[in-house]
Amino acid sequence: MLEKIEFIKKHHITNITPLNKGWSKDKKYILTASDEKRFLLRISDKKIYDKKKKQFESLKQLEKLNIYCSRPLEFGTLTNGDVYTILSYLEGVDGKEAIQSLTNENAYLLGIEAGEALKRLHQIALPKQEYSWWEKYQTKMEKRIKTLLNCEYKIPMQNDIIQYYKDHCFLMKNRPLCFTHGDYHLGNMIVHDKRIGIIDFDRNQIADPYDDFKPFCWNVMESEYFETGLINGYFNNKIPDDFFPILKYYTSESLITHLPWATTFGDEEIRTAQKVADLQMLWYDNFKLEIPTWYKGIITIKKQ
Repeated sequence: MLEKIEFIKKHHITNITPLNKGWSKDKKYILTASDEKRFLLRISDKKIYDKKKKQFESLKQLEKLNIYCSRPLEFGTLTNGDVYTILSYLEGVDGKEAIQSLTNENAYLLGIEAGEALKRLHQIALPKQEYSWWEKYQTKMEKRIKTLLNCEYKIPMQNDIIQYYKDHCFLMKNRPLCFTHGDYHLGNMIVHDKRIGIIDFDRNQIADPYDDFKPFCWNVMESEYFETGLINGYFNNKIPDDFFPILKYYTSESLITHLPWATTFGDEEIRTAQKVADLQMLWYDNFKLEIPTWYKGIITIKKQ
């Protein structure tokens, strides 16, 4: 089936290697041409054709925003009806690996670049939406709580966290909507020539822009300075008053949803979710703090 894709013939692809990384249900392959140029092929279920088509069109808009990310090259269907997307391959080192060799200063500067890129990403033009973030969010709240209550595992201070989640849902009112990455953290970033690259837009959605800060735990576990830089870079060192209260609210959401999700993937993921929950409670001092302890504030560093 793959050999019948016109792109593969046209670009003289000589090698097709499976890429087993990430949580997406897509099948991913690295395509290598005779001139050693590489591309990324994603194959998705035919049932989500419309979703994948919208993603492809959204990625086209990213090309105008000066963001180092994969370019959409071809979209179509295979003979069995499944959907394929071909993207340019982003060269570089995995973000989680690259951050390990950086000083705190350089990790902070890289975080600023990631924040500036996220700000540009959020500027993609959208058609007028027929729903508000509040309406969309409300439909999920009770389901999330019920799923946690039915889970055989418990999170720290579970009743208190659920009550906080309910009491502060008003923060979701009047939130703006924009194109979001949906999983914005170092695991979906590439570092190449000291430049940050963004990959894997598979979870992109129309959401509150602050929603893209929700996976901060994965960055903080690698570098508190990187995540601090990401926030400061996004806001150009002018953090709005509503940001940290909403980030804390999204943290309560993550606490409620992560562990039940992890139970479907086995013991290792359950242990990871429990570790993350413990860290969240530590960073927020059992939810008594408004600003987490890992945030370093505004740091003045001259770019080299």
